[in-house]
Amino acid sequence: MSNFSDPLSPLPFYPGTTPRFHAMVKPTGAICNLDCTYCYYLHKEELLGSDSKFRISDEILEAHIRQYIEGQRGDEVVFSWQGGEPTLLGVEFFEKVVALEKKYQRPGLHIENDLQTNGTLLSETAGHDGTD
Repeated sequence: MSNFSDPLSPLPFYPGTTPRFHAMVKPTGAICNLDCTYCYYLHKEELLGSDSKFRISDEILEAHIRQYIEGQRGDEVVFSWQGGEPTLLGVEFFEKVVALEKKYQRPGLHIENDLQTNGTLLSETAGHDGTD
């Protein structure tokens, strides 16, 4: 039996479950290093009428990570990074992401990161061995 008493959710809440939500983060907007004919993000940066480099600012990145973690009620948080091409930001960007996630991680919370990439910019040094 559903219960609509959760004021933060238009969806039913089922006793014994933990409501969760998931968001995709586009830290480079539509910017990509390829020009695939099937991509629906092709030339999207032209629609915005901005000279921006389409890189998420450090302030917005930290606010997003903090608020996303605070907004999750379960014992697991999954960040999904996509683009455009998120690896254009380099390994340093994702090291900053992990450091911020650790800064706001509460005890017992498991944090994971997904990465949607075309893979052309990955290298052995950019790989992840699962230790962080």
